[in-house]
Amino acid sequence: MSDYNIYLPEIELQELKNIILQYGTKTVIEKNGYFIQAGNLCNEIAYVRAGSFKYTCPSSKGKERIFAFMFENELIANYIPARIQSPALLSIQAMEKSVIYKITIDQHLSFFEKVIDGHVYVRKFAEIIAFRHLQKAISLACQTPEEKYFELQKRIPDLFLRVNLKDIASYIGVTPETLSRMRTAHLFKSPK
Repeated sequence: MSDYNIYLPEIELQELKNIILQYGTKTVIEKNGYFIQAGNLCNEIAYVRAGSFKYTCPSSKGKERIFAFMFENELIANYIPARIQSPALLSIQAMEKSVIYKITIDQHLSFFEKVIDGHVYVRKFAEIIAFRHLQKAISLACQTPEEKYFELQKRIPDLFLRVNLKDIASYIGVTPETLSRMRTAHLFKSPK
């Protein structure tokens, strides 16, 4: 389960992925390249065909903080800021060479107005994103670093081959040294 993915009923999610693959523009983003940088306008939604991304924002100390990870077969977007024509609040950066297919938010809306009654779909889409924001806020406030780590490890079994230790530590809210010590000392035990 993705930590920040756009969740739609499976049939609608598959429909959106199919439209993006059929009508979208294939784009390769090199490692460390950006889909969008915070502060810029982004009016696109993309399907990750291959590769991985991290959602980042600066912390109060000016350091990068990892907000979420996205991998193959997931969608990336700064959807709500785009809908209200506001600059992106988060950067979306490739962690490895990645292939995406992207369409504009307006294209997305026009396709779904034709396909599944756009007004209902758009409202549902926004409600789902708002719900994911709430889930993420609760996770950040209530989950322990160990719980965040286990969820991420379960979702991405080859996590340490694809994401560097520093980024994982940032995401779960510990220092890289603490994460390394915890892993070495086997303090992360699989939940039952």
